[in-house]
Amino acid sequence: MPRPRVLIGDSSRAMLAFLEILLEPQFEVIASETEGEALVLTAKNLNPDLVILDFSLSFLEGLSVGRQLQETVPSTKLVFFSSQEDPAYAAAAFEVGAMGYLVKQRTVDLGHYLGRVLRGERVCCPDHIQKKAANKKKK
Repeated sequence: MPRPRVLIGDSSRAMLAFLEILLEPQFEVIASETEGEALVLTAKNLNPDLVILDFSLSFLEGLSVGRQLQETVPSTKLVFFSSQEDPAYAAAAFEVGAMGYLVKQRTVDLGHYLGRVLRGERVCCPDHIQKKAANKKKK
């Protein structure tokens, strides 16, 4: 059975290298990019099953890249993998079409969450972030 094809976007080359090593047993990491525009172009050319994206240089840039990915490769699942534990970030990620929002320092089993996303589930780690984001949206 072929492994899911993953594209990674993060401004840190060290984080990209770490994620490639971490994901390689379960996923085929087809490319990694440090800039948003390059990530969107690579996604368009390679059509990955999943894109893992950090907010990188700024919150707005991450959201813009997320929107562009949804327009360019709508069948590709998007997961934000961020150091931000702020519910506003999670809410914004889901609003642009992400299927997952995972906090780097709190996500122990990344492969587990990515597998759930690939099966069509919406995931958030830690769970309380998504609940807080949903509560803020209701108010």
